[in-house]
Amino acid sequence: MKEISPAVYTVLKILNDHAYEAYLVGGALRDVLLGKKASDYDITTSADPNAIRMVFSDHRLYDIGKKHGTVGVLIDDETIEITPFRLEAEYSDHRHPDKVSFTDSLLEDLKRRDFTINALCMDRNDEIKDLFGGIDDLNNRIIRCIGDPEVRFNEDGLRILRAVRFMSQLNFTIEEETSAKIISCKDLLRYISAERKREELLKTLHYPAAFKALEPYIEVYRTFMNIDVPDRQINNFSNPLFALACLTHNCDNDFHALKYSNEECELLKNLIQASHIDPDDDHQFISILSSIYQEQILQYLEEYHQKDFKERFSKLNRYMIMLNDLKISGSEIENCGFSSTQISQVKDILLDLIHHQQLENDPEALHKQVQEIIL
Repeated sequence: MKEISPAVYTVLKILNDHAYEAYLVGGALRDVLLGKKASDYDITTSADPNAIRMVFSDHRLYDIGKKHGTVGVLIDDETIEITPFRLEAEYSDHRHPDKVSFTDSLLEDLKRRDFTINALCMDRNDEIKDLFGGIDDLNNRIIRCIGDPEVRFNEDGLRILRAVRFMSQLNFTIEEETSAKIISCKDLLRYISAERKREELLKTLHYPAAFKALEPYIEVYRTFMNIDVPDRQINNFSNPLFALACLTHNCDNDFHALKYSNEECELLKNLIQASHIDPDDDHQFISILSSIYQEQILQYLEEYHQKDFKERFSKLNRYMIMLNDLKISGSEIENCGFSSTQISQVKDILLDLIHHQQLENDPEALHKQVQEIIL
C-alpha cells in the first residue's frame, strides 16, 4: 500500500527472508484502512528478541520495551518497532501481565489484544489477516472487544478509557456488550495511575466527537474526578484543556492530585474563572485578562461564547495589567508617606482603579493618585 512507509516493507522482507513470519499490526494499519495517515509502525513477528537483534545486526537498534521484547530498528532514518508474538499470564494488578513469554503463534498473540480493529495485521504482500472480524467492525464503525469484554477490562482497566477515546478519535460507536461492560467495570479504574487517566481523558477531549463519546460514559469519568454533564459545547474547543475547564467549571477538583503540571493547574484555574465572567462587563473582562495566560484566556472566551472579542480586547487592552506592570515603584510609594507594609495595599488599590478604567498606568497619573490615597 502506497500509504505505508517503504521501511515497513523492508523490515517485513528481511524477517521473511530469514524464515520468520512478520506482519504490520495495530493502529497504523487500522488508520491506513480508514484512509488516514499512518505513523508509529509496529511489526509483530515469530522471531524472538535475540533473533530480531541477529537479523538486524547491521542496523542501529534500540531497546524500546525489554519486558515485551520490543526492538526498535532504524531503517532509512525511520524507527520501526518490532515485537515478538507473545503470551501474557494473569493480570493481578488489572494493568500489567504478571509474566510475558514468547510464542510462534500469531493467533495467540492477536487474541490477547484489546479491540478487533486493533488486531488486524498485514503481510509484505498487502494481504490482510483478520482473525476477529475487525474489517467488518471497521466498515460498520464499531469498537468491540476481542472475546469477553469483562475479561479484557479486568486484564487492563485502562482499556475502558481507551475504548471511549477511540470512539472520540474515530467517531465510531461502541458495541452493546462492550459498552455495558465499560460501565459495569468502571471501578477497575482505581487500579490505573492518575497520569494514565489524565492522558486518556485529554486525548478523548482532543477529538471532534468528544461529546458523543463522553456523554454516555460520564459516570465512568466520575470515578476519578468531578465533572459536569457534558454538552455539545465541548466540541467547540481547539485545546483539550479548554474542554476540560468547560467540563469542570462548576466542580471542585484538585488537578495536582490528578497529576496535571503546575502550569496546567494554573491555566485551568484561570480558565474556570473565565467561565464565570460576563465578558460584556468591562471590569470582569479586563480583570480576567490581566494574566500571564492572557492569550489562552482570550481564545477560551471566544470559543466558549462563540464570539469574536478581538475588537473589545484591542479597545481595553491598555487596562489589562498585573501588579508587576504598574509604572510606579515601591520606593516611590514610600516617598509619598506610606510604610513598607502598606505598599502592596496601595498597589492593589491602583490596580483596581486601572481595571475599572478610572486610572491610566502612567507614572505621573499613578503618583498623583497615590498622594490622594488614605489608608
